[in-house]
Amino acid sequence: MKCLAMVIVVGSLIAPTVVISRAAGGAKPAAGPTRENALEAAKEFAQAMRTNDADAVCRSLDPDWAVVTGNGEIGEGDAMGDGKMKEAFCAAIKAGTFTRETYDMDFANARVRLYGNIATVTANLSVSGTLNHKWFAVKEVETDVLNWEDGGWKDVLTHETIVKGSLKTVKDSSK
Repeated sequence: MKCLAMVIVVGSLIAPTVVISRAAGGAKPAAGPTRENALEAAKEFAQAMRTNDADAVCRSLDPDWAVVTGNGEIGEGDAMGDGKMKEAFCAAIKAGTFTRETYDMDFANARVRLYGNIATVTANLSVSGTLNHKWFAVKEVETDVLNWEDGGWKDVLTHETIVKGSLKTVKDSSK
C-alpha cells in the first residue's frame, strides 16, 4: 500500500511537469538526426521566413551562422562565431528593413543528405521582398547546412545561388 501511495504521489508531481512542457511548445525532442527531421526543420525555417517571424527565424539559426549570398559575398561577423551576422539578420527582420512577400521553396524535390550530425538541404527557391526598403524578386538554388545539437537542428550556413537572369528589382505593376 505504501508503494502504491508513493507511485501516486510521484506520478502527480511528474504529470503536471510533462503537461506544462508539452503545452509550452516543448515537444519531445527527436531521437536523433534523420533526413526527415532535417527536412522538417528546413520547412519550419521557410515558414518563419515567409511570415517574417523574426523570433522563429532566429531560433533556427546557430550563433555561428553565416550566409554566402547569391552575389558571392560571405556574410558573417568580424570573427567566426561572434554571432554578429545572426544578430544583424534578426534585427533587420524585426526592423522591417528585410521582409519577404513570397518565399516558396520546392521541398517536394529537395535534396536532403545526412552526414552524422550534419545535414544539407538543397532546394529551388522563389523569393520576393525588400532589402533596405528596395524591392526584389529572384529565383535561387539554396543549400542550408544544419547541425544537430541538443535534440534539434540549427542552421549554420546558408548558401544561395541566383538562377541566371531571374533577379528583378522593379515590381511589375501590371499585375
